[in-house]
Amino acid sequence: METSERFEAGYADQRGPILEWLGSRIGAQEAEDAFHDLVARSLANLDSMEPLRDVGAWLWRAARNAAADAWRRRARRKAAGESEADDFDTFVDGALRGAPEEAERAETLDALYASIDALPPEQRDVVIAQAIRGETFASISKRTGITIDTLAARKRYALARLRVALSGYE
Repeated sequence: METSERFEAGYADQRGPILEWLGSRIGAQEAEDAFHDLVARSLANLDSMEPLRDVGAWLWRAARNAAADAWRRRARRKAAGESEADDFDTFVDGALRGAPEEAERAETLDALYASIDALPPEQRDVVIAQAIRGETFASISKRTGITIDTLAARKRYALARLRVALSGYE
C-alpha cells in the first residue's frame, strides 16, 4: 500500500477518536483546528513520511504534541497577563457566529473595524498589535517600554468598549 493510501486509511480510522480525545483536553474548537493543522502539515510533507509504518500511532503522537503545544500557548498567554476574557479571537468568533449569512458577517466585520478605529489610540494600538498582528504582550512591552500590566489593562478596556459597540451583533 502506498504512503498516501496508508495515511488516508489511518486518518479515516483515527479521526473521530483523536478529535474526541483532543477536545476533552483543549476544547472542541481548538481540537478541530489543531487536528486539521497537523493533517495539513502531514499531507504537505507526505514524501518525507515514507518510512512511516503505523499511521494511527503517528497521528496519536502528533495529537499529543498538538495538545502540549496548546497547553504551552495557554501558559505563555497567562504568564503574559492575558486571560480567556481578553481573547480577541473568541470575541470576534462570537460576534460572527451570530451572523448566519455572508452579508451579515461582512456587515459585522465592517462594524468591528469601525469600532476598532474609534478606540482611543493607546487601546487601538494594543488591540492591533496583540490581537490582529499576533504580537505578545512581552514583545509589545519591550518595543514600547509600556508594562505588560498596562498593555493588558488597555486591551481589557478596548474589548469592553468593543463589546458595547458590537452588542447588537452578538
